[in-house]
Amino acid sequence: MDICEAPSSRVIHVTATGLIAHGGRILLGKRTSTVRFAAMWDAFGGHLVPCEEPAVALTRELEEELGIKISRPRFLGIYEDIDPTSKELFRHYLFFVTRWAGVPRIANEEHSEIRWFAPAEVDFLDVAPSIKAAIHKVLPTKP
Repeated sequence: MDICEAPSSRVIHVTATGLIAHGGRILLGKRTSTVRFAAMWDAFGGHLVPCEEPAVALTRELEEELGIKISRPRFLGIYEDIDPTSKELFRHYLFFVTRWAGVPRIANEEHSEIRWFAPAEVDFLDVAPSIKAAIHKVLPTKP
């Protein structure tokens, strides 16, 4: 068995996810997928390839999805959730991103729309509860 493989009876999708923030707002994308997290608003990122470091995966994914080159993402932690569409288990390495080169834009087919949101606006979106909680932790809503 390779060192990067682990026996499991259930598939766990491992991703790197970035909360992209600027000026007290968070950038989210409306997913085009009908298979996973269908039509939900979501943070950006994607699956790790075998033996890939999460920060490296995040850098690659944000360039593929948004056409930006990030620098110094801050690791926030690991969380797991169940996709409401596929019912599959996901383990996410979550990062906070405040520095990048380029202008975020839709660079592939994974999102139909991207938009900046204030933290309070996120509560009214179809966003995974774990992402909502993380957004409120890094960008608290002011009373």
